[in-house]
Amino acid sequence: MTDQHDKIKRYLDEMCSQVKAREVHTDLRDELGNHMREMMLDKEQEGFTEEEAAVYAIKQMGDPAAVGKSMHRLHRHRMHWGLICGLISLAIVSLFLMWNFTTNVTNARYQNFYNVQVVYTIIGMTLMSFFIFFDYRKWKRAAWWIYILLNTMLWVNPMISSSINGMYRYYNAYGFVLDLTSAAMWVLPLTIGAIMLDKLRSNCNVKTILSYIAMVALPSVLLLQISDWVRLVMFGIISLVLFGWITRKWLYTAIATVITVCIGLLLLLTTDSYHRLERFSVVFNLEDDSMGNGYYNHSIMGILQSAGWWGNGLDIAFDQFKTSYFDYPGVLLIDVFGWSAGILLLVGIIWFVASMVNMLPRIRDDFGRMIIVIITSMFALQMIYSLAMTTGRVPILSVVFPFIGYGNHLIFDYAMIGLLLGVYRRKDTVLLKNEKSQSVATPVQ
Repeated sequence: MTDQHDKIKRYLDEMCSQVKAREVHTDLRDELGNHMREMMLDKEQEGFTEEEAAVYAIKQMGDPAAVGKSMHRLHRHRMHWGLICGLISLAIVSLFLMWNFTTNVTNARYQNFYNVQVVYTIIGMTLMSFFIFFDYRKWKRAAWWIYILLNTMLWVNPMISSSINGMYRYYNAYGFVLDLTSAAMWVLPLTIGAIMLDKLRSNCNVKTILSYIAMVALPSVLLLQISDWVRLVMFGIISLVLFGWITRKWLYTAIATVITVCIGLLLLLTTDSYHRLERFSVVFNLEDDSMGNGYYNHSIMGILQSAGWWGNGLDIAFDQFKTSYFDYPGVLLIDVFGWSAGILLLVGIIWFVASMVNMLPRIRDDFGRMIIVIITSMFALQMIYSLAMTTGRVPILSVVFPFIGYGNHLIFDYAMIGLLLGVYRRKDTVLLKNEKSQSVATPVQ
């Protein structure tokens, strides 16, 4: 043991008492204790007694309180206050837009949406706070159980729930409604990554690649059974991104992407009874179907043209399309405040995504980096497509605008950003023994 001598043990105890991040205490004891033990051994070989060698080593290390404070500065928990302020700004925008919508809409069924949005925001922020302080490394231990549970729920839900627009997306139990496919879209890539990260990194052979494919294929089939194509496509994209990032085999990833796209198009052509491809293609000939599949696209473009730089004000004259404003917060924002607000939203989203991307080089733990990659990619994917829908020039899909769109997706949005912030919070407290061993094992070129 590195701290066998009582004086060394007391020194390390006093030093560690200054370091608030308890998870680094063992590593600090090992690192500093080994260094002190080496100094003791050198002095004992010179003829010092063990007691004298211990005193010498302590003197060389310096005051334990001062050393502990310096270690605390190096290995303390960090908060990304910029990102947290950005989240608060998005929450304010979300609540204001929903308040404005419910104030102006005349249909009674929509008039409680603001109160519901407040509840979702509070629940989401509560979960975010929990995950900020949650040790994300525990996710690995629970990964298999979460994977099995979610797949079981996806399999069982069509048998016990009624469909909405042909989808069995929501799980309803005793008044509690869970957006099951959104949960799967967010959580399953994290569990699959937790299970396969070390295996693919250490031994990327045919067996491990087939294992990864099997783990992705099972929930994909279940999402296809539920008929939630949007969540299925996003899950597939993130799974491909994850595979490429873990293995660094970009040729294999490109081949897998082409095969996946071909299979998806074939399934849409042969099994889709809702003619989704036909509705997607309407953006190429909007004038031919302006009151059919292209109605929402035409409505959005008309609002953008009428808004000007400063918008039409808070008093919105509602038509048939505007009763769906809770699904299009970006369009509502531009209608009220104009193109200037839309540009400001675009800049804010770019900054938000860039802030998440900039976290990646600061995280040294591979598992933490994987979480950053998955969550950042998912948010970027949703935000980019939501902004694209705000132009009216792309197919209108059930892609929600993170943080400002209406719905219980807010619970997952805040929970996932909390997990991401939790990784950042521990970036200086997770000491990488595996990195040290890898550097020793790597031959010098």
